[in-house]
Amino acid sequence: MSDSDGTSPGTDEPPAADEPPTTDVPPATDETGPVEPTASAESLLLTYAAPFLGVVLIAVGLPLAIVGGYVVVQDGVGLCGEPTLTATPADEYEGALTTIETLPAEDLSAAEREALEEAIDSPLQEGTVAGELSNRETLLEGAIVEYEGARYYVQIASLNSCLEVAPLLFPIGAIAIIVGILGVLTPPIYRKMAGFEERMRNGRTE
Repeated sequence: MSDSDGTSPGTDEPPAADEPPTTDVPPATDETGPVEPTASAESLLLTYAAPFLGVVLIAVGLPLAIVGGYVVVQDGVGLCGEPTLTATPADEYEGALTTIETLPAEDLSAAEREALEEAIDSPLQEGTVAGELSNRETLLEGAIVEYEGARYYVQIASLNSCLEVAPLLFPIGAIAIIVGILGVLTPPIYRKMAGFEERMRNGRTE
């Protein structure tokens, strides 16, 4: 046999190894999950600090708004400014009023006289001084007043003084309450806004 019938040495090549099939891998996209307050600083601020501050503002704002509102309306609805006095027949004290000062009925102001008449006719023996209180100090201590032939022990029962605070407390309290409510609602509002933003982002990428 001649050498031409065989294969030449060194010309044989080993069979190629099976190569795994190639697949198309999509490029990685830089997508993030829903924007949630999960970062440490952000989570503490939105989840705890904002609602706590809101509760504090509401707790402070409520009494301020109540007091400020009362100051605004107290004069208009007659809640203060008109003292009340009592008129008790002197005979009921059985001589215990011998050291009490006597106040002539002529020295009473018109408002005091009307209050005295109201107290005499009232079953509660009380009358309201709707006007000038000219004998304030004397009636605070109590005095004997002879009126229409009868003697009465007359004394101021209550001054009904008006509360004196700055009327600005009402708007300050109202603003504090509104800001406090917003603080309490911050976490759910933030999460809803974050979810809406994420849905919009996903809609643009599809």
